Amino acid sequence: MSKSLVAILHYNSVKYTDALYEILKPYEREDYDLIVIDNGSDPEKTSKYTTFKLDENVYYGGGLDVTMNYFLENPQYDSMVLLNSDLIVHGYNFIKSLRKELFSEEDLVVVSGCVLQPEKGQCHWKANHNWGSKTIRYVPWIDYQCAFLKRKFVEEVKGFGSKFGWVQDIMTGIICEEKEWKIGVCDWVPIIHFGNGSVKDNSHDPIISQYNQLAEQEMVQYFQDKGLWNEFLYQRQKGENYKHQ
Repeated sequence: MSKSLVAILHYNSVKYTDALYEILKPYEREDYDLIVIDNGSDPEKTSKYTTFKLDENVYYGGGLDVTMNYFLENPQYDSMVLLNSDLIVHGYNFIKSLRKELFSEEDLVVVSGCVLQPEKGQCHWKANHNWGSKTIRYVPWIDYQCAFLKRKFVEEVKGFGSKFGWVQDIMTGIICEEKEWKIGVCDWVPIIHFGNGSVKDNSHDPIISQYNQLAEQEMVQYFQDKGLWNEFLYQRQKGENYKHQ
């Protein structure tokens, strides 16, 4: 039976990683494997649930590419998701529900739960908000806090080559529009992103303290270098103007 790879990306913030792992682990049925990827944490801040550890912090974008590579090397998996460590979910049917939607349509290749924000303005992109829809909401692209990816999408992308991890949101929209694939959000599967907790915990790091600025700079350079600037602006505008009727 095919199953999903569910990975938590950990960096120093043990309290978040261990809590999320303990929420999901009891419901690790035959349909998913749960792993923890340590993103170069300080030795005393490594999660006790670590599956494997990277030598240095490659940040979210690098961690996503590492997870994609691991996924592609393991053909027993038909889908994957990389979770921020500072998410709060209810584990009972969390993965089961996202899997059900992801495989409900052949051309639906990315799904996410809706994101609830404990701090005003934290989740800027409205496509990820809860619009109260009882069916899958098709969106132009999503914020990668909980992006459940079908194998054929990962095989197409292979990796984004981004360090800070703002690139993949809009790049996913560009790729899916070109391939005529769909992206969807499940409003009945909520996620709380706990106030960017892992960033705040590591704000003493000079790079993490400037994370948003550096990620924005990398994203602009990325799309300019790839000759996709107009496509980037088009997708970003769709994100700003998103409404669900």
